[in-house]
Amino acid sequence: MASDDIYFDSSSRAARKAMHLEGLKETSQHRDAAILWLRKNYKRQIGKLGPHQLINHFQNESAIINKGYLTETLAQHDQQRTKNSLEMSQFYRESYRLYDPAERQMFFSQLPEIDTADNLWIYKPGNNSRGRGIKIMWQFDELRAQYAALGQQPITAKRDQGIMQRYINNPLLLEGRKSELRVYWLIASLDPLLVLLYPEATVRLNSLPYKLDDFDNQLVHVTNVYQQKNHPGYDPSVVLKWKFEDLGRYLSQQLGITDADFLQAKLIPQIRRILHTVSLASRERLKLRYPKQGDCFAVFGADLMLDQDLNPWLLEVQKSPGLSFSDVVKRDVIPPMLGEAARIMLEIRNRRRNGQCLKGLQSVDKYQWVVNEAE
Repeated sequence: MASDDIYFDSSSRAARKAMHLEGLKETSQHRDAAILWLRKNYKRQIGKLGPHQLINHFQNESAIINKGYLTETLAQHDQQRTKNSLEMSQFYRESYRLYDPAERQMFFSQLPEIDTADNLWIYKPGNNSRGRGIKIMWQFDELRAQYAALGQQPITAKRDQGIMQRYINNPLLLEGRKSELRVYWLIASLDPLLVLLYPEATVRLNSLPYKLDDFDNQLVHVTNVYQQKNHPGYDPSVVLKWKFEDLGRYLSQQLGITDADFLQAKLIPQIRRILHTVSLASRERLKLRYPKQGDCFAVFGADLMLDQDLNPWLLEVQKSPGLSFSDVVKRDVIPPMLGEAARIMLEIRNRRRNGQCLKGLQSVDKYQWVVNEAE
C-alpha cells in the first residue's frame, strides 16, 4: 500500500472538501486508502484496518468525549498527577457525576440548606452535543426528590447520565455577550505520545446580552451556535462568530490589554498546558481496544470559556468537531487545519512503514506541540 490517498465515508463531506482544497488525494476504495476518514460506523472498521492504515478515531474516545467520563478521567489523573500536569481545579470547574451514587451524595451534601440564585450550577447530559439538554440551575428541590427515589442505585442508561458543574458566573463578555472558544487539536500517536494544537481558534458568541437571571433563556446562557440559530427568538442579523484575531483586537481596544500578542504569547500556551494534562490523563484509556494492526489518531475539538480574568476553562471535548466552513470565520481555519493534520499523519505512517523514528516531523508547520515524546 504505497499510496497516500484518503478514503471518506459519505457523511464526511466537509472534511472531504477541505482536504481537496489542500491538495490531498482521495480514493473511493477503502482498502487502498492510507487514511480512513469516517464519521459513522467507524468502530467496526477499527478492527479491520490493514497493517499500515490509519483511522481518525479511537475505539475508546468516549473517555474524553463523554462529559461524565471526561470528569472521571481528569479526577483520577488528578490524584496521581506529576508536576508537569495542571491541577484539575485550575482549568475544569467543580463537577459531579450524578449517575454515580457517591458523587450524587457529595453534590447534594455540599448544597446550602436554602437555595439561592448566587449558587449556580449547569447540568450537562454526558453524551449530548449541540448544547442539547443543558440547564442552568439554582433550585434543587425537584432534583433532590428525583434522585432520592434512586437511593444508592447507579444510573446505567447513557441517555440519563449527566454531570452537574459549577457555573462560570463571571465570563468574559464580548460586546456584553457570553462567549467561548473552539480550538482544534490532534492526537497523532499514543506511543510515543504525540499531541499538537492548531493555534487559530474560532470564537462563538450568544445572541443576547449576558445577565445573571433569565436562566432558561438559551440566547443568554447557552453558548452554542446550533442552539442560538434554532431558538424561536433568534435574530439572524446578530453576529455569532468571530475570528481569533477579532478577539485579540477587542481585548486590546475595548479592555485595554496592552500585550499586542496576548493570544499567541499568553492564551495559546495556557491552552496547550490544559490539553497536555488532558492528554496525559486520557492516554491509557485511549489505548483500550486499540487495533492489532493499523493505527488510530483523532482531530478533536475543545471548547473553552474565558473568565473576566482571562483564565481559560475547559468545557468539553468533541469528536468530529464541526468541520463545515461555509462562513468566513471557519473558512480560514478548517481547510489548513485539516490539511496539515492529514500531512502529519501521512508522514508518521510512512516513517513507521520504513522503520524510522518520529523525531523532527517535517510536516509540522502551523501546529504547535502539546506533547512530543519522540524528541
